[in-house]
Amino acid sequence: MKRYITITLLSFMCFFSMYAQHSAKDCLYDLYKVLSTYHNKDYIGIGDCNYSISSLYQGKNERIIFDAIKKACIFSYGNPLDSVVEVNLGNKVLYFMVNTESPRSFKYSDINSIYDGNGLSLVDRDDYMKFPAIINDSDGFTYVREGPSKKYRVKGKILKNDIFLYTPVLDGDWYRAYSKNGSAYLGYVYRKRILPYDKCPINIKKKMEKIMFD
Repeated sequence: MKRYITITLLSFMCFFSMYAQHSAKDCLYDLYKVLSTYHNKDYIGIGDCNYSISSLYQGKNERIIFDAIKKACIFSYGNPLDSVVEVNLGNKVLYFMVNTESPRSFKYSDINSIYDGNGLSLVDRDDYMKFPAIINDSDGFTYVREGPSKKYRVKGKILKNDIFLYTPVLDGDWYRAYSKNGSAYLGYVYRKRILPYDKCPINIKKKMEKIMFD
């Protein structure tokens, strides 16, 4: 009986996981299907912002876009109201923040914001995408530098289990780092010294979720 219940629960978990991922991608499929009908238009309203249609294509054609959505990676970063869909376009990446709070339309209206491969908003170039992390360093600390290489001066340290925010960069080895509430820019941290939300122990994840939700 216990074995049956376990198998049933696992089946439901797999089903809902697949459903959630499929639904998040549906929002993107819907967006680009709508864009294909936007002849002679330069912008589309998504959330509270108007996005340049050219920025949503990043110089790629529809075949490449739809193929990339099919292969897209979906992950959580600690905010229970959002999932991130990472669409890899080869030499470029787009990150879509997709609403996961009910009720959901599973249309492009569920997309909250969009960022490029440098972690910058496609609309507000002063707005960086930020995800929570702790350090991954056997020394118990890692250095924060003024710029994206070891050549730059050390500005400070991040200690073991201290939560901070970071901005991933496509093909970059150094990521921008911020204080845990995102208000203070700290400097640059080497990417291999960053342990993201999905790889953290459960007690750290709970702390991150509280920070992201607040």
